[in-house]
Amino acid sequence: MELVSQIINNLIDDTSSLQNALLKTKVLAKRIGNDSLLEWTNSELAGYKDETLLPDYRRNIWNELKGTMINGNYKYTDIAIPTVGLSKKFNSSLTRTNFTDSISSLENLIKEKGTLGSPLSAETTSLIEANWRNMGNPYLSLISCRKIISKASIVEIITNVRSKLLDFMLLIEKEFDTFTEIKELISKNKEITSIMNQTIINNSGNGNSINTGDNNDIIVNNNILKSNIKYLTKVLEENNVSSEDIKEIEDVILNDNHDYDNKTFGDKTKKWLTKMLGKSVDGSWNIAIGTAGNLLADLLNKFIGF
Repeated sequence: MELVSQIINNLIDDTSSLQNALLKTKVLAKRIGNDSLLEWTNSELAGYKDETLLPDYRRNIWNELKGTMINGNYKYTDIAIPTVGLSKKFNSSLTRTNFTDSISSLENLIKEKGTLGSPLSAETTSLIEANWRNMGNPYLSLISCRKIISKASIVEIITNVRSKLLDFMLLIEKEFDTFTEIKELISKNKEITSIMNQTIINNSGNGNSINTGDNNDIIVNNNILKSNIKYLTKVLEENNVSSEDIKEIEDVILNDNHDYDNKTFGDKTKKWLTKMLGKSVDGSWNIAIGTAGNLLADLLNKFIGF
């Protein structure tokens, strides 16, 4: 069990690269012939080739959307881009990122100076521009657009892997502490896979509500929020929306002319959303600009049932 102890020591040492612990875990997986552990370890070391195999801690990581736009004689750079009015699927592709990168790549990313981001294609930028124009400003021109990735999000992925692997190794040590040789673990592969499923692969949750922090986003189960005015009011209040603005959306949202086939908001709801985005820009609504659009769009989508 010396190898297990070495891995645990690597994992609790903050100065040690997570890659070192994963390489030793790969040796352990090969020696005991555990394919599940080997596959997960290889994916973390080399990166995931198939996004459908990504564990939850690497999926749907929230990102900001910023760009450069011209409006009349004025040019604005590094401005938050609204996505209200876009389809739910398209919105999600713009404001969520799946990380397939290897652990070593992620560790190197957080060491880089400056902001992390990835540019969007010209075609995607044009679609965002058209949607923005439809919100009430037909003359603006969106020059470029990119996803802005928080380094904290990448740190969280690395921390998740470290924590899950540590939980796994500690349970292996606890369950099989009487085994002095690695080869003795070969007969316990079924139990080891079960422990792995509990500690590393287990992605279950209560499915109710997740707040990713700093009011970045609210993810709510459709069955809980749909047409639930009290819950809608509660979340808006928690995000500093004024009582007057809350009452306004309560009065219109249930009877607005929403397009359920194309999953777009009704005219009165769009008008309210545009006003709220304006309030986030001028500071009269105390919330980050990029956060505002994503929060409201996701919340109202769930409420209406898109």
